[in-house]
This record gives sequence, C-alpha cells and structure tokens, in this order.
Amino acid sequence: MKRNKIKKIDDAEKIAAGEVVERPANVVKELIENSIDAGAKEIRIIVKKAGKSLIHVIDDGIGIPPDEIVIAFERHTSSKINKIEDLEVLSTLGFRGEALASIAAVSQVEITSRIKEKERGVKLILEDKRIIDKKEIFCPIGTDIKVKNLFYNIPARQKFLKKDPTELGHITDIIQRYSLAYPHLHFIYMHNDLSILNCPALNDLKTTVFHIYGKNVAKFMEPINFKEGNLKLHGLLGHSEISKNNRMYSSIILNKRYVISDLLFRAIQEAYKGTLMTGKYPFFVLHLEIDPSVIDFNVHPKKLHIRFENEDYIYNKVYNIVRKFVEEKFIEKEVTYDFQEISKFTSPQAEDNKEEPYDKSEISVDESEKSSKYQIDKSVQLSLTDRDVDKGLGETPSAETFLRENYIIAKNFPKLRLISRTGQLSNKTYIVLEGINENDEGGVYILDQHAASERVNKEFFYDLYKKSVKSKQKLISPLKIEVSPSEKFFLQLNLKEINRLGFDFEHFGGNTFILRSIPIIIGKNPSMQIIKEIISDITEIGKDKSFSEKLEEIINYLACHKSIRGGDDLSLKKVRSLIIDLANCKDSFHCAHGRPTLKFISFKELDKLFKRIV
Repeated sequence: MKRNKIKKIDDAEKIAAGEVVERPANVVKELIENSIDAGAKEIRIIVKKAGKSLIHVIDDGIGIPPDEIVIAFERHTSSKINKIEDLEVLSTLGFRGEALASIAAVSQVEITSRIKEKERGVKLILEDKRIIDKKEIFCPIGTDIKVKNLFYNIPARQKFLKKDPTELGHITDIIQRYSLAYPHLHFIYMHNDLSILNCPALNDLKTTVFHIYGKNVAKFMEPINFKEGNLKLHGLLGHSEISKNNRMYSSIILNKRYVISDLLFRAIQEAYKGTLMTGKYPFFVLHLEIDPSVIDFNVHPKKLHIRFENEDYIYNKVYNIVRKFVEEKFIEKEVTYDFQEISKFTSPQAEDNKEEPYDKSEISVDESEKSSKYQIDKSVQLSLTDRDVDKGLGETPSAETFLRENYIIAKNFPKLRLISRTGQLSNKTYIVLEGINENDEGGVYILDQHAASERVNKEFFYDLYKKSVKSKQKLISPLKIEVSPSEKFFLQLNLKEINRLGFDFEHFGGNTFILRSIPIIIGKNPSMQIIKEIISDITEIGKDKSFSEKLEEIINYLACHKSIRGGDDLSLKKVRSLIIDLANCKDSFHCAHGRPTLKFISFKELDKLFKRIV
C-alpha cells in the first residue's frame, strides 16, 4: 500500500465549518445566541428562501467595538471565555469562538455594529472569509448581520440541503425554543416578507406558549416553581389532554440554553406514569437551573447535547419534583373530580339495596332451556341491527349469553367457553370466522380487526385523494383552530393537497384557520383536540420532504388514526360491515403497514393437527 505524505489540508476551515454549520437553522441558532449574549432586548430574524439565500439578524445589544470586529471572524476568538477553567462558571450561550469564523467560511457575510461609546459603527463585508470592504457608517447601537448564499462556495454541501419547507421548519423550531427560553425578550421572525412569529417582550412563559402554540394548549398548562439550594426547576407542565405522539414538541431549557437530554426526558416521562395513554408523551416547557460546574456543554459540535457529572442525582431529583407535582395537580385532582361527579348520581342507599350478582357458573341446563324463548333464529341473525337486538332481548340476558360467557371448569382440564356470538375473541382484537378460500377449501379465518379497519380507511383516503370522490361532510359549526407557526406554514403550503384528503381548511388570519369540511370517516362532531393532533402529526411527517413524497405516510397515519382499535368491543352489525368493506378493498389481505388482515386455517390442516389424516 502506498503511503501518503501528511500535510496541511487545503480549505480546512470550510471542512471544519460543517461541524457547526450543517443547515440554515444552525446559522440562525448561533446568531441568536450571540444577540442574547450581547444583552439584546429585541431580536429580529428575517430569512429568504428558508435561509438559503438570506439570514438577516438585527439586535439592539451592546454591539462589537470597531477594533474587535475583524478579530471576531477569526477562529477561536471570544469575549466570553479566555481559558478552559472558564467553562466551570459558564454563563453565556457561546464559548468556543468558532461560530462566526465557520459561517464566514461558507457564505457571504455583511455585518454592521456599533457600541454606545461611538457615534459611528463599522460595516464589514466578507466573502469566503476574506475581507472585501471595511468602513465606518452611521447606524443604531447593536449588531445587524446578513448571511447570504449559504454554501455558495461548497456545491457538494449545498445540494444536500432539504427543500424549503423542511429547512424553514428547522429554523422556526429553533426560534420557538429560544422564545420559550427567553420569554422576556422580543422575538420577531419573518420569512419572505411574511410574519411567522411575533413574541412581544416582558411576557411570562404562559403568554409565550400562547403566542407559539395557541390558547387551546396554553390553557392546559400548569406552572411549576421549585427551588432548593443551587437547583431551580420552573416552567409549565401540560395536562394529558395536550399529550403528544412523540417527545420532540417539549422543551428543556438548561441554564437558559435549549438542550436535548435523554436523561431529563426519561425522568419527566416516568414522572407522568399513570396519567397518559400508551404511546403518548407529556408536553412541557421546563427550565432547569443548576451549578454550571456539574454540566459539560462541550460534548456536541452544536452544543445541543450535554452531560452531567452525577446523572443519577439529576435524574432522581427531577423525577421526584415532577412526580410530586403530577400527583398533586393531575392525579389527585382528577380522582377527586371523578368522585364528586359520580356522587351526584348515586343515592346513599345504593350500596344497601344492591342485589347480589348472578353466579352464572351455577346455571343449570334446565334453566337454560327455560330461557330458550330469547334465542334468535339463525336465519334472521345476519340482518339484525343493534337496535333490533336490544329491542328483541329487552333487559333480560338470554340463556345463550349465559352459556357463552361462562367457562366450564373442571380438574385437569383447561377453562373453556364458547366464543361470543359476533365471533370476537375476549381480547377484543381477533374475530373468528368460517369461510372458503380461493382454492375452494373450507376452514377457519382469523381477522385482525385493527389491521382490517386500517386497510379499509387507507383505501377510503386514497380514493378521496386520487379520484376526488365526494366523501366529505360540511361541519354545521366550522371549527376555528389555532396552530403553531411551523404548522401554519405547512398548512398554507399544502392547503390544496390537504383539501383533497377531505379537510377543507381556510386561512383566517395570523395563526388561525377555519375548518369547514372533514372526511365522513372522521365522524360528525370531531373534537378540537383530534383535529389539532392530526395537524400536528401530519406537519411532523411532512416536514422533511414534499407532500407528494410523503403522501402514503400521511394517508397511512390518517387510516390508522381513525381505525377500529384492538380492544374495541364490536357489535354484530359492525363486524359484518367491516367484513363487507374489507371484501371491497383492492388489497384485502394487508393493512396500511403491510401486516396481514386475515389468516386462514383449512379443515384439512385441522384434520392433520388432530391426526385424522396423515
């Protein structure tokens, strides 16, 4: 093997810049952090083409002195730390001294800055990190920086940028996080001259949540405020009504810095145990302030991930604080409320007058025969509706029901009973059917009710989208829905496509949309929470690629969202309707995700199983 000579890398700074600047959102983050460290009260962020052509950040901070502005663009220069020991008492967001150098290496930069001691500021123009122009200029106190044509000099990096909606989604997300971290600052955010976010100064955290997520989220958030020694935990914890399908919506602010910490997320998730449905995550905005000497912020190029000196202590402390709050505010409150509600409808004598329940296992054959008048003739059963069944049987349980519900119990024998009259097994997931397959073989079919329902719903949405089938219904009272800035942008960009799926949204102004029609499959009176959850989830699915590229995944999500679940109790009418709908599908044998809907066991296989044939 030929040995290559070790030598200095050409354009090393452009390569190293990739550690800090991966996409436009990283530039926005670094510039916002610089503005905050400079003591800005107002930060204005203007982007064009999702930050690819322009990122413009204006602040009213202390500015950069004329004799330091050039040095600021050299690597490893900083006004925030001088030596490694300074990390022990870190109180600023920036500390590496490489952000501006990295940004200047991969873009065209124009910066104007002035300090209050000077009547004039300095304007500096850089291209490929080289100073093109420097001059004095009249300007307000603070810093105004424009980053143009990101990666113009590295085409290989430029082509890996995602489409505008995706990149804008990442920018919006980071601006929202810092608005939550610094609710007392005024953040103004615009894209292509369109206002996306305007969070006025001197807000409390709940007001900022209102500006970002809307009042229907803010009203379900409870303030928490805990202090003990050097540790302070404060912010907002959300009720189960606003729980999410993943944890990316929640924010952890550690010493005023937005971070991603699996340790802290797990502690908070565990503290919510018993209050959320399976697969749901709590929604929260929490500020944790602790001694900076026990945190290592320097473990990730973008300073998003962190490490603690004593992870067990931090985990247990956060868990115990949040758990105590959850028990007091979310668990005890709900239990007390439920008890009071029930007591309104329960008379004091109810317990005394309560009849002993039947011991169904003691019903004899003679008693069953006496109840035979309630039995339903087999030839009529398929045409019965739920109302017919209720009407025909009245309130008296039939002998057939008793026989089906009770296990036969004997020593050295399994507990056995007949399956329900609908064929649905007791786990409310599978339905047992008898049928004949395509080879004219008789046998038993086992139907997965969720998988079958999902397939039916997937084809419903596909027909609605592809053929514009008239399968949507107008709402008697249109819903007024508030969304987050990133959801607003997604809806505006994809209104026509979403309309083809049966959701007729209309932009009302600001972050508010009017929903006028919905697919009939959603039901007549959908709750606001269900619609908001759908918007939130399809925004998350569609953020990385175009709507058409993510269409199948969005349809799969909608199909799953409105499907019959495992555990749902089905009537005879619903079971039959499900089978008919499944039979009319183009692919009746696979759910939206490719799992089987039906499995067949022939009588011949059963004969082999019981050794009737070899």
